Amino acid sequence: MVLAEQVRDLSSEQNLINDTTAYTRNDAAWGTIHDYGNITLTVDSLLVFKFDVGLVQSCYRLKVGTLYIHGCYVAGTYTGLAFVAAGTYDVKMEQKNVGADTGSLSNFQLGKAKFSDTKNSNLAVYSTQISLTIAQRSPPSFFGTLKNAIFAIMVWAYTPGGQTNFENVGDSYTNGVSVAVDGYQVSWTGRIHDPGSNETASAYCYRTKSVGSAHTIEITKDNANTVVHISVFACPWLLAGIDNEPMTLNFAQGSTLYLVLEPLNADNAKTSEIGKLRAVSYGDTTDFYSTASGTGILSHSYTFELVDVTSVSVILSGLGGCVSMVGLDER
Repeated sequence: MVLAEQVRDLSSEQNLINDTTAYTRNDAAWGTIHDYGNITLTVDSLLVFKFDVGLVQSCYRLKVGTLYIHGCYVAGTYTGLAFVAAGTYDVKMEQKNVGADTGSLSNFQLGKAKFSDTKNSNLAVYSTQISLTIAQRSPPSFFGTLKNAIFAIMVWAYTPGGQTNFENVGDSYTNGVSVAVDGYQVSWTGRIHDPGSNETASAYCYRTKSVGSAHTIEITKDNANTVVHISVFACPWLLAGIDNEPMTLNFAQGSTLYLVLEPLNADNAKTSEIGKLRAVSYGDTTDFYSTASGTGILSHSYTFELVDVTSVSVILSGLGGCVSMVGLDER
């Protein structure tokens, strides 16, 4: 008997904006390089975005309604996530020069996605500690029980008249912004300082935390005038650049487990591993009985014939990706 669950709800997923047009602007003051118009969200939604910017000496910031979800400075492709409350929002990209270059923006996409087993803090101006709990499933799903979730902390910051700097553990910067999870400072997974703009910056932090317990996120600002916009999204099915064990396996011996991993906001390499870190590790080839890795849509299956189901783990990773489906051919 084959049991399956589509944890990425494709029926409600939608590509809201897809504009390949290149837009330019040449101005030393902040202004709109392009206004993409309104989007309407009938329910609170995870927004996923991707865009390209050109030339080095120009700054950009992505605005949804009255709040910002991303800022960048160096030419390249940028992607990200933000959880936004239901409503109608104008989506625009703002830009200013910090040198001689004209700003360039192209290949802008923005859409909404939905997953099972999520908790979120909607995009807002940060004011106080955020607490989220991913509930343990009751009754458990066919594969066993949920174990850990990825907490994605997405931040944009602005310091009037000064450069904002995101601080990792051990850093001490002017206008520093740091993040603590469950009372302990952690380093940012990625941070974008904008040394030429002196005003806008972005960072994100991914952490693996247990389900069934409350976990707190706290932002500390060195400068009281620094404004921080933040959203937090927690889900077992989100992938990151760190290992996550989303579920504890518990099903009949001889069954085949199926996993499908997909790109979400980026198509980086994704990895699915079944096994366990040994007392002395000689690498993945001896720690794991089965491994799948690659870009695009990645399928992984393993039949538990000799290996005891409850003695091993499923370990997933892949920044910018997600799990879309889990299945079990139960014997």
